[in-house]
Amino acid sequence: MVHRAYIDESEPGGGRDTTVYVLAAVVVRDAVRESARDEIRSATPRRMRKLHWYEALPSQRLSWLDLLRHAASVLVIRYEGAPCRCERRRRRCLERLVHELELRDVHHVVLETRGSARDRDDRAMFNALRDRGIGRLVRFEHHAASDEPLLALADIACGAHVAGIPTTFGLDHPVLVS
Repeated sequence: MVHRAYIDESEPGGGRDTTVYVLAAVVVRDAVRESARDEIRSATPRRMRKLHWYEALPSQRLSWLDLLRHAASVLVIRYEGAPCRCERRRRRCLERLVHELELRDVHHVVLETRGSARDRDDRAMFNALRDRGIGRLVRFEHHAASDEPLLALADIACGAHVAGIPTTFGLDHPVLVS
């Protein structure tokens, strides 16, 4: 059975807290991808280009949690450690995430694009991991969230985690890295 992981990040504190970073990966079976996309598109308010947790009303957020039922599993990787730049925190989370996905036989990863320079940073990180023997079978690609609705599932998982809202849809316990 083929699974893909859709990944998004969150910087609690609006990026002002340099000691925390959260990455969420929502693993979706290929067999349910199209129906999940259709439901996400239907749930996205007209005023939004993409379904986005922090632009939503509290009642919308709660209803969106139900979309996580499409997930085979949800992984949350949380950096809590010494203050450091955002990209360093992201790299620490990506390293652990790739390892966790390999353990689950997930070899296709879709990340939300952050622009050509930051996407290049991600590619360099994946290449460095491969050089160390981590993620050799993992293929990754970047897409705009407005073009790939399934990235919204990772956004929901991040938002729920940061807000302390428990989910019941295959959520693994958060993995802490420092």
